[in-house]
Amino acid sequence: MVILVIDGQGGGLGRELIQAIKREIESVEIVAVGTNSTATEAMLKAGADRAATGDNPVKDLR
Repeated sequence: MVILVIDGQGGGLGRELIQAIKREIESVEIVAVGTNSTATEAMLKAGADRAATGDNPVKDLR
């Protein structure tokens, strides 16, 4: 299972969400997209498996 988490500002909500998902689901891959580098870094530190910054990564998902 792959879950995409998108967050902005400081990435606090994304960080909390990623930590909760990782605790509850063992075999999950989390892809994080931050609207800025601070948000992306916070989500990576929380355990995201892959990450990107900005709006282009989201556009590429289409």
